[in-house]
Amino acid sequence: MNRKRCLVTGGAGFIGSHLAERLLDLGHEVAIVDNFYREALCDRPKLPGPLPLIKGSTADKQLMDAIIPEFDVVFHLAAILGVKTTMTRPVEMIEANVEGTRNVLAAAYRSGCKVVFASSSEVYGKGTPPFAEENDRVYGATAKLRWIYAVAKTLEETLCLGYGDKGLPVTILRYFNIYGPRAKEGPYAGVIPRFIRAALAGNDLLVYGDGTQTRCFTYVSDAVEATARAVDPKADQEILNVGSAHQTSIGALAVLVKRLTGSSSRIVNVPFEQVYSFGFEEIPNRFPDMRKTKRILDFSARIGLEEGLARTIDWYRARGGERG
Repeated sequence: MNRKRCLVTGGAGFIGSHLAERLLDLGHEVAIVDNFYREALCDRPKLPGPLPLIKGSTADKQLMDAIIPEFDVVFHLAAILGVKTTMTRPVEMIEANVEGTRNVLAAAYRSGCKVVFASSSEVYGKGTPPFAEENDRVYGATAKLRWIYAVAKTLEETLCLGYGDKGLPVTILRYFNIYGPRAKEGPYAGVIPRFIRAALAGNDLLVYGDGTQTRCFTYVSDAVEATARAVDPKADQEILNVGSAHQTSIGALAVLVKRLTGSSSRIVNVPFEQVYSFGFEEIPNRFPDMRKTKRILDFSARIGLEEGLARTIDWYRARGGERG
């Protein structure tokens, strides 16, 4: 892979900080633009030398116009995320994410810079898995606020494809349940950091619903490897799933976290309506069809769930069980 000048938007976040590390390891020049809402980069002592950090937002059009022409590739990961944000601040989430993506694409198009866009498995909605990139999307009623994030990501993907039709080299990656050190943790955040932190503290592991819903959890190093490979021109104008092929129920995940931590915590089921405000709708099963990604990027997830959980638990233990 030729040495490239890479910009990572959202590079101080969970996946973005890991991606910056991997790109540096591959010999690329790397800079980060982030609003530093959450400074995960404080946990990256191994990064060599000064890493250019630009404080700002992708919603700042002038900033994007000024800096993007200096790079060969933009990995666009910056976004407002989270179920809580989606359901309580939908207007802010939609406007910030869509405007930011439009600014990045427009600046990249003018300068001939490639864009790798981080999308989400949420765009598949409540269709029937396994989810292939060409599948139809099925969403619930507009009043079900749970679907706002999926609709916004779909619009952003459409912008990417539109600029791709105009000649911009762009790759869309749909992430499936990425986890690992530095993952965001909180009452509405990822289930894995929530379970680990509760188990290490001896608190109840709260399983929302009956726990039979399944997901394919993908360790962060696998996700960033696929993302780094997406600079390959073979991936231009493509939509690619990034995930694991191994399904795990949330109930089984709680049992596994409890075992790996040696915790005495109880596993307690909690009805969804006690956790989320109105408008939430759970997806029973979500897992990707990875054949296209394997063919184009020669990528398959390597880190199994138990190994990935053990690494993540060690990271939490090294920090006294504190938040990621």
